[in-house]
Amino acid sequence: MPRPTRATRRALAALGVAVIAVALPVLAPSLGQAHGVARVADSSTGATAATPASDDPNNYTCAGHIQKGVAESGVSGTQVKYQFSCDGPISGYQLETEPHEIQYFDQSPVVALKGVVSSVDNFSCNGFVPGLQVNCTGQASAAFEVITGQFTIPGKNSLCKEPRVDPILTVTYAAATATLGGTKAAPTATATVTQYISGPYDLGRPWSCKGDQFGADTRLGARPPKVALAAKS
Repeated sequence: MPRPTRATRRALAALGVAVIAVALPVLAPSLGQAHGVARVADSSTGATAATPASDDPNNYTCAGHIQKGVAESGVSGTQVKYQFSCDGPISGYQLETEPHEIQYFDQSPVVALKGVVSSVDNFSCNGFVPGLQVNCTGQASAAFEVITGQFTIPGKNSLCKEPRVDPILTVTYAAATATLGGTKAAPTATATVTQYISGPYDLGRPWSCKGDQFGADTRLGARPPKVALAAKS
């Protein structure tokens, strides 16, 4: 399905388009991709031309990593930086961190392509704190844009303590097609919105931590760590 142009989206907004149909395609299996924890080095990189963009938003390939974040004034705990990119545009994503509670998170992650920060693409994030997930909506309109954000987990210097934080990523994409009609005096428009979801993907254990016997225990790997949140009395 061709993706809507910016002009189409502006026309829909101007006419106050009512959404008349929402289609949810069947989620294609992508767990197999998630078992191989791929890496994004930093915001100056992305996939090369040798890796083609995907035209199937239900089955993207997304890759990323986590590492030590940057200390922020007034924010306690351990800062965790995350980066990821996908081989197609996205309009939302979720990070889930069980059993590590999130105490703080960036509300406006950075979107960049080949090291150049976008002036158009961006995300706005929300979620409960403390909580186990961050939900972000917005847009990365091009394939292989790198999204960079940060969240905080409890404890001082806890990034490399077992069980190590290992976020699970899910991404979404929404597209719309419009039909314009009516008269000049009474213009009308109808739209069909299609929503896609792809994942989950394992961002893996943190970079720059000393290896130990639990190195193969990624959450979507063959040996997931046997941990869970402690019950609260």
